[in-house]
Amino acid sequence: MKNILLVQFRRDASALHERDCFLRYFQKRKTSKLKVINAFDKKTDFFNPQKLLIKTQGVILGGSGEFYFSGNEGEKEKIFQHLLKNITPFIKYLLREDFPTLGICFGHQLLGYFLKGEVIADKNQAETGSFLVFLTREGRKSSLFSGIPPKFFAQFGHRDSLKVLPKGTKLLAKTKKCKVAAFKYKDRIWGVQFHPELNYRDMLFRLKLYPQYSTQNLERMKENLKPTPFSSRVIKNFLDKICLL
Repeated sequence: MKNILLVQFRRDASALHERDCFLRYFQKRKTSKLKVINAFDKKTDFFNPQKLLIKTQGVILGGSGEFYFSGNEGEKEKIFQHLLKNITPFIKYLLREDFPTLGICFGHQLLGYFLKGEVIADKNQAETGSFLVFLTREGRKSSLFSGIPPKFFAQFGHRDSLKVLPKGTKLLAKTKKCKVAAFKYKDRIWGVQFHPELNYRDMLFRLKLYPQYSTQNLERMKENLKPTPFSSRVIKNFLDKICLL
């Protein structure tokens, strides 16, 4: 049995929704079990990564619709900076030990940040909705995108983006707007700016929850949403090909 740890960075209704989206995949599998912790839970000891990862074969760093690397309003920025300080030993351990890790959206940016990459609010890169992802040559050869076409639709919802590819990483994917849609560090650290756990219906829920992300009215956004059957294979590949017993 593979034990996978999902680290959440959410304090609102999206936390339960994110958990349920991942559980939908894990409930179909008898070989993997999902454990969920929240980074805002004061009981979670990120200063002792080895203890936190006992009998764990992989880590998923989830998204966050509430906080931004590029700056948060008022008290939120203090909370965000405390979060970064608190989780630093854990992320550095994952990177140092090349522990099987998949960073998604905010988690992708988090990995990039600790790899000395700059995360910025770039209107030219921001995306909300369904967008085509284009795999690079490295991406097409990678185990994370095994069985996935060179271009496929995925669900996005981000204001912040990595300004450039972090040093020491390989670019695996991009979109027409986003320069770094996926990267790899060492052999087992992966970041994707899109949400492989979300389908069409999930994206509708997120659009209603975070209207500030929408550049158009909801009805127009709904018209532009696409099915994303290949995107979810990223989760399967991470579990089957990277999180080895």
